[in-house]
Amino acid sequence: MNKRWEVRLIGTGGQGIVTVSIILANASVKEGNNVVQSQNYGPEVRGGYSTAYVIASNKSILYPKIDSPNVMMVMSDTSYKKYLPELAEDGMLIMNGHTEETLPDKVYFVPITDIAHDKVKRPITANIVSLGVIVGITGMVSEKTALEAMEAAVPSRALEINKKAFALGLEAGKAALENK
Repeated sequence: MNKRWEVRLIGTGGQGIVTVSIILANASVKEGNNVVQSQNYGPEVRGGYSTAYVIASNKSILYPKIDSPNVMMVMSDTSYKKYLPELAEDGMLIMNGHTEETLPDKVYFVPITDIAHDKVKRPITANIVSLGVIVGITGMVSEKTALEAMEAAVPSRALEINKKAFALGLEAGKAALENK
């Protein structure tokens, strides 16, 4: 079976979007996939526009550009409607935050920054919470492999707090999936 994941992560500089893409890419490689990872961002290091991309496939990747992602996570903007036209037909849009609206099946609102702030007590872990959310909703890599890739990417002094952030993100992602 050919499964090609095309993931686009959108946020602002300083939110750790690039780190999440690197962790997802490394986890995908550990699972035997071919992977392309890239990023772009504005001239500002913090606060400017930031986007990261991951393509993972069990087949060769002949075209390393994402036109219609099947997974898109947006950390910095709660206006989900503008992103829907970009998604693949079977795509999933993960939005950071809350909404009272009735949403299309492919849209998941998860309070990623609130989880990092209120439950982990470290806002800087929002990126690792988002990693857990992505894995919990998509299953694109196993929880074990994602955790191993995350452990290799964070400083040892921050490992325990990031494990907690990942676990809470995973739980929130699975809950969002179940509520659809």
